[in-house]
Amino acid sequence: MRNNIAEMQFLYNQESISTQFSKEKFRQFLQEDMIFPLKGVTKKYRKNDIIIPEGEVMNEIYFIESGNVAAMKDGEKVIDFYADNDIIGLTNLLLDSQSEYSLQVVSNELITTKYDKENIIEKVINTQEGYFYHYVHMQNQVSQMMEKEELLRLPSEQRISLALLVLGTKFGEETNDPGLIRFPKAISKGMIAQYANLNPNTITNVLQKLEEEDILFPARRAFHIDIFQLQIKLDGVL
Repeated sequence: MRNNIAEMQFLYNQESISTQFSKEKFRQFLQEDMIFPLKGVTKKYRKNDIIIPEGEVMNEIYFIESGNVAAMKDGEKVIDFYADNDIIGLTNLLLDSQSEYSLQVVSNELITTKYDKENIIEKVINTQEGYFYHYVHMQNQVSQMMEKEELLRLPSEQRISLALLVLGTKFGEETNDPGLIRFPKAISKGMIAQYANLNPNTITNVLQKLEEEDILFPARRAFHIDIFQLQIKLDGVL
């Protein structure tokens, strides 16, 4: 595997690697390739359904078609979120491995396509492209983990602002105003507090301050964020 990765890094730069072996192309690779073509099973979930409890054996890999999932530790601490096109379970390719987190649906509905991990392992191991796709996935996971660690070191206001930027950019919806994004309703203030490892009162105070600065705008059971102004605010302090 190291030889394959070294060869890939020699032939491609990091940007082209990420483009040529993206999550979207990984799906096509699984389904359309003539060698070991795989067929997934579509499943729907409702809000608050637990896909996988923490510590349970996880022998499936999930591709999220639509909806949001929270990865939770000890049943209450939100570690991360997953949304459309994200992949759950690809990080650990050992069979009978236990889930590090409890995976809970936080949107009104979640639609996934599920594959047997054993079949994906076989395809990854027996094809050069499979190694490359898994390598890119692991690199993305490491980057996200490092970004989260850096976020948790920041003072409260900067930490919450960066969390809003990260989550809003990844999971938010576009609006008629190109400068505004609609923050996902599925991610509540309480979840933001858990994600940022802060208490809910601190979250409320910072959100009020951002509203006063015309960066955040309340909407029906949600809020909009001026993503450009929020970025400028962070650029001035980070």
